[in-house]
Amino acid sequence: MKKVFTLFASLLLVGSLMAQTIVSTEVQKRNVLLEEFTGVGCGYCPDGHARANAICEQYAGHAWAINIHAGGYATGSGYTTPVGDGIHNEFYSQIQGYPCGVVNRGAVQDRGAWAATAASIRNEDAIVNIAAEGTMDAATRTVTMHIEAYYTGTSTQATNYFNVAVVQNNILGQQSNYGNYNADYIEGDQYRHMHMLRDLLCGQWGMEIAATQGTFVDTTIIFTVPAAINGLAVEDISDLDFIAFVTESHRNVLNAQKVFIPATAPKLTKVLAAQAGDCSLRYDFTAVVENYTLENITSVTLNVDGTDMTFPVNLPSNSVVEIALPSFSFEVSGAAVQNCNGVKTVSLVSYVNAEGQTNAVSGAAKTANYGGFNIYTVAGPFRLRIGIDGWGQECGVQFINQATCSVEWTWHDASWTNIGPQNAQRISQLYDGRYYVRQFNPATPGLYILRMTDEYGDGWGWTNDNTTSGVWLSNESGEIISDPWGYSNGPSFTNYDYYLNVTSTGDGNVVGIEDVDNVSFSIYPNPATDRLTIESSEAVSEINIIDMTGRTVMTLGAENSVNVSSLAAGVYVVRVATANGVGMQKFVKE
Repeated sequence: MKKVFTLFASLLLVGSLMAQTIVSTEVQKRNVLLEEFTGVGCGYCPDGHARANAICEQYAGHAWAINIHAGGYATGSGYTTPVGDGIHNEFYSQIQGYPCGVVNRGAVQDRGAWAATAASIRNEDAIVNIAAEGTMDAATRTVTMHIEAYYTGTSTQATNYFNVAVVQNNILGQQSNYGNYNADYIEGDQYRHMHMLRDLLCGQWGMEIAATQGTFVDTTIIFTVPAAINGLAVEDISDLDFIAFVTESHRNVLNAQKVFIPATAPKLTKVLAAQAGDCSLRYDFTAVVENYTLENITSVTLNVDGTDMTFPVNLPSNSVVEIALPSFSFEVSGAAVQNCNGVKTVSLVSYVNAEGQTNAVSGAAKTANYGGFNIYTVAGPFRLRIGIDGWGQECGVQFINQATCSVEWTWHDASWTNIGPQNAQRISQLYDGRYYVRQFNPATPGLYILRMTDEYGDGWGWTNDNTTSGVWLSNESGEIISDPWGYSNGPSFTNYDYYLNVTSTGDGNVVGIEDVDNVSFSIYPNPATDRLTIESSEAVSEINIIDMTGRTVMTLGAENSVNVSSLAAGVYVVRVATANGVGMQKFVKE
């Protein structure tokens, strides 16, 4: 990694001002530099990324974010750096949780406090101004930066420090995400990491500079970009940004400025896919194009899934535009299992500048995954069995009419208690561990959404064998969905949806019952008219007969023959309890 520096600083007002070329000598407002401590294992960190992005958008051109992967949530990610660890360690005693961060290297703050601090800093006068410009040669992978600083006031510290951060964008990788925060950065099962700290070009804390009024700093940095920075590949050098800043001691960023590096052509940076509504089968797409050339652009041509499309834009130099692409809707095919997965592929083909000249662009295509679900064409009645996680009060189930997005029924039973995560293999081994069963029979055919919910946003799944937490849905023809989750394979979600194309017309009944479901027994005859015989390999302590409304109509002790002659004709559930658990089976009374 080649770095070449020239640094000139002078306290002589006449000489220094004669050398100045781009920095202002007038008093300006402070810019904002937010350094966020984050990590791929931190499920709330994407919310921090989104909040940081909002600050940068609000103060565009005057605020920048740097994501520093450090701490326990970043271990093993490949995204940590020695300089990032150094900054993290400087503030470690103040860190109480992640994500957190420092705005202009003040006090460590939770993500909810960043915006107010940024607003306060933007109202303050800066004692040092920074201006930065540069060029980038893709062929030689060389970046040349010209950076100037001018002190309009005097620092409280006799010595200040000058530094330049290298941050990398568009890194696809792992990221825990408790609530699908920062949705624009989610691409299938990957996450697009942006403005990630990769290095500090002037060392851990920077190069010393004098800090009195009238000091002028003129710096040229030539940086040859290696194939990898701190172990992370840099395939496209235009994914790098450079942020110059000045600090007092190791803290208190007096001011910051991104190095503006004109590009030779605009760039398609990402394609976004968004579901049009909570229950919609339509997906909308957006292409994001950045223009860091010195030209103003009036139209761009994109190749969208193999077809060239031209879009008029107003895209001045040093700006970004979002272009709406044609939408796509999934249609229900009636297949037994319909796979609804799609990939939108887009590339930038050419652009037209303000002079009417058409310029071809050669750039890598960007993709966006959408859908990611199956539609099951099924006939009721249905039996839903769930193994909720250790924090049962956070869990719930909804059955939603997709056409109207209205909830047909909600299941969040008061008996779903918080028993905490347990280091065990089976729910039957857990104190007060339960399966729960709901039987339902939709009154009208159509497309429905069976939705698992988790208020905390980390999904269900905490048993070590990866089989006893999860969702099992069956009908009279057999099992439709088997989706077991455990501690190591449980998906993180707030909502997790299953789409059911129900073809039958039912009675609309919904019945919920508790089920440990680890007791095996047999019943006969079935259907029964007068007596029902129960055989179990375990000693039976209690028998309950439950009707389809969930009402217990008979309760008996340790018996193996039950008189059911008094029951009305219909479908019932036999619930058998033993010392080891509970089991349930349906029978028909004729």
